[in-house]
Amino acid sequence: MQAPGVVGMFKLFAQLIGMHLDTQDRIRATEAALAEARRSRHELDQVTAASEQRKRLYETILSNTPDLAYVFDLEHRFIYANEVLLRMWGRSWDEAIGKTCLELGYEPWHAQLHDREIEQVKATGQPVRGQVPFSGSFGRRIYDYIFVPVFGPDGRVEAVAGTTRDVTEMKASEERLREQDRHKDEFLAVLAHELRNPLAPIRTGLSLLHRPGPPEAQDKTLHMMERQLGHMVRLVDDLMDISRISTGKVQLRTERTDVRDAVETALESCRPLIEASGHGLQVSLSPEPLCVEADRTRLSQVIGNLINNAAKYTPEGGRIELAASSRDGQVVVSVSDNGAGIAPDMLPKVFDMFSQESRNLQRAQGGLGIGLALVKQLVEMHGGTVVAHSAGLGHGSTFTLALPAAATGVELAGPQEADAAAWSGAGSGAGSAAGLRILVVDDNVDAAESLASLLEIQGHSTRTAHSGERALEVLGGFAPDCALLDIGLPGMSGYELAQRLRAGPAGGECVLVALTGWGSEGDQRRSAQAGFDHHLTKPVEIGRLDRLLQDIRSRATAG
Repeated sequence: MQAPGVVGMFKLFAQLIGMHLDTQDRIRATEAALAEARRSRHELDQVTAASEQRKRLYETILSNTPDLAYVFDLEHRFIYANEVLLRMWGRSWDEAIGKTCLELGYEPWHAQLHDREIEQVKATGQPVRGQVPFSGSFGRRIYDYIFVPVFGPDGRVEAVAGTTRDVTEMKASEERLREQDRHKDEFLAVLAHELRNPLAPIRTGLSLLHRPGPPEAQDKTLHMMERQLGHMVRLVDDLMDISRISTGKVQLRTERTDVRDAVETALESCRPLIEASGHGLQVSLSPEPLCVEADRTRLSQVIGNLINNAAKYTPEGGRIELAASSRDGQVVVSVSDNGAGIAPDMLPKVFDMFSQESRNLQRAQGGLGIGLALVKQLVEMHGGTVVAHSAGLGHGSTFTLALPAAATGVELAGPQEADAAAWSGAGSGAGSAAGLRILVVDDNVDAAESLASLLEIQGHSTRTAHSGERALEVLGGFAPDCALLDIGLPGMSGYELAQRLRAGPAGGECVLVALTGWGSEGDQRRSAQAGFDHHLTKPVEIGRLDRLLQDIRSRATAG
């Protein structure tokens, strides 16, 4: 073989160099492609990791929310359901996914409703909201739901997502609020009725007193007006008691008390209503003491409310039975009647605020519907219980209260001083405190002048003023032994007037008495801080005021 020439050698060498350079370019290109692939793979891994993280995040949220979350495909099949929804169905993922509502056991009407709503979302691209009852693993519940469209890249609806919330408790709360609002409206109507009832004869009585007539007729009219005023006072007192108890402002003054004494006190206040209705009353009391630790006044109030309730809801000529005995470490008092009775659906509500049977003309004595609520609260404050029993409408009722019996071997405390004049108008000691100089300050002219007239009849010397400024002017020629001051005066309040009287030359000698419609414990504390010696609530019981004036007179004489 002939050896290649020099030119051939150079050509061969050039080819070899070209092949080498081409190989290097390919290697570099391959390495670049591999580097790009590694970058792409890294980015893909990052995207995948982020996607998995988002999936875990969303799944965690959806699995732990109390709401039901789900997605339908366009054929109305579930393609997603969170854990709460699966538990409500009582199904696993594999048992539920791919099924329609009807296939999952929804009632036909319910499944058809959701089918129509899914089609509506698909057609309009707008959400649909609704509320339905459903019976599942959680029982019969009420659910509020919303279906929303899921749009694809082309703007078309590609799925329908939804969330559902259990609103059973919220609906029950709304119903309770509606019921309470209805009771409130009824109560306000009855309050107006109950206040107008005594106001009507009082107004009629005033007209009669303006006309000449025999003294016995005027006395009869006055007694009638006095009874009606007492009724209004009791209504207001019940309202105030409910308010004070509800706000925790009632403090019991407990002592060892014989329930038989409380029964007797209650009967004294209730007997006029019983006699006016022609009821027969049978009382059965244990011959042995029935001792409890109780607030004597409040216990009498509780028993009195039960007796009044029986009298009001029993037709004329009915029968009322009251019994008190000791039983199993408790003192038990029961009040029974053969009156209107209580409907079965009302028994659980009879102690609720403002709760009453249907109010009609035959039950015009029904009152405000707060008496039994007051009974329950006071009894529970004493650590006792009270329950109602009735065989139904027309079969009468029985109310039974039970209080823990007091330990034996301890002597009873002496009876509290009786407020003999509480419902009798003027006290029996009228005039015995004669001789006091009394300043009456009230912006209600009628109230000030009528009280001053009564005090004058009892032998006192009085001056009246209808503002704080005028009261200070009166003091220039009148040095009162006692000043009866309203609190809600125009301009200068009764508190400020009391402070200025205290700072005056005779401030230490004049007894200051707040005479006001504000009677809470906080009001009494504030009046004491302003310098008042006593606090009386309107309408004042004349007997109580007379005893206070007697005490002032006695202390002045002793001094």
